[in-house]
Amino acid sequence: MTMGDLWPLLRPVCRRLALLGWASSAAGMAAGLAVAVASGTSLSPVMATLQQVSSAGIVLAVFSFTAAVLLQPHHQAAPDTGEELPSTLRSFLPGTVVFLLGAVAFAAAGLLLRSGPSPQSVAFCQVFGLAATASGFTYLLFSRAAPHPPTENKP
Repeated sequence: MTMGDLWPLLRPVCRRLALLGWASSAAGMAAGLAVAVASGTSLSPVMATLQQVSSAGIVLAVFSFTAAVLLQPHHQAAPDTGEELPSTLRSFLPGTVVFLLGAVAFAAAGLLLRSGPSPQSVAFCQVFGLAATASGFTYLLFSRAAPHPPTENKP
C-alpha cells in the first residue's frame, strides 16, 4: 500500500484540516528559519513579526492536525489481510523523535547561554517543534486510515 492509496480513505474535512496543518507548519518553519538565519543578536521589527508568525504556525498546526486526527475514522481491516503499515508511514514516527530531540537540544543550548535563549535558539526550537508536530500528526492521521493487521485472539 502506498501513501497515494491512503488519500481516498480520508474524509474531506480531515483532508482540509491536514492541509491547513501542513501549510501552517511550512509557513511557521519558513518564518522560523528566516529568523534563525537572518537575525542578529536582537530582533528587528520584521524578524519579531516573523517569529510571531512561526509561533502562530505552531498553534494552528497543532489545532488543525489534532482536529483531523480526531475526526478521521479508523479503517477496519478485512479479517484475512495481514498487511502492515507502509514503511513510508512508519518512518514518520522515528522522524518525530529525531525532530523532538533537535528541539530539546536547541532549547537546552539556549537555556545554557548566560544571556538566556537567543532569538536564533528560539527560532530553531520553533522549526524543529513544527517539524515534529507535522511528522507526528501525519503518522497519527495516516495510521488511522491505513488498514491494520488483524489481532489474534489468544486463549
